[in-house]
Amino acid sequence: MSQVRIAINYAIMIERLRSEGVENSQLINKLKEENYEFLNQFGKGMPDWEALVNLFKQSEDDFQRILNEGYHIKFLTKGSLMTLLRLKYGIEVEKDYDDKGTAIEGIILSKEAVETVKNTLASNWKLTTYIDEKEGLSKVRIELLKSSELTSI
Repeated sequence: MSQVRIAINYAIMIERLRSEGVENSQLINKLKEENYEFLNQFGKGMPDWEALVNLFKQSEDDFQRILNEGYHIKFLTKGSLMTLLRLKYGIEVEKDYDDKGTAIEGIILSKEAVETVKNTLASNWKLTTYIDEKEGLSKVRIELLKSSELTSI
C-alpha cells in the first residue's frame, strides 16, 4: 500500500509535535478531543491547529497510516525541506549540511532515515548518496529537479 500524500504544512505540524516528545497515541487522543489548548503549547499550527484536526477528521484511518507508515509530501520548497529535516532529525544547515542553492548536501543519515526521506520527498526533489572522499563517509545530497527533469518522472 502506498503512503498517504499530504501537504508540507501537515508534515511540519506532525514533526514539530514529535520533536517535542508527543507520542502518536497522545496526538490521536488530542486530535479526537480537539484539544487546542494542548496543541497551542507547541506554537501556532500552519496555518493553525484546526487544519491538522480537520485532516484527522477526514479519515482517521489515513491519519493512523501517516503516523505509523509515513507520508509522501505533495510539493516541497527548499525552506520547508530544511525545516522538516531540523524537526525530524535535529539537523541544521551550515552545522550538519551545506546549502548549495538548488541542493543541500553533506547530510549524514542512517540507511533507514535515507529511505524514509527518499519516500517522503515530493517528486520535485531527488535524493542521492555519495562517499565524501575527504572524510570517507557516506553522505546525502538532495537536489531540486529542473522542470525538464520533472516531465520525465
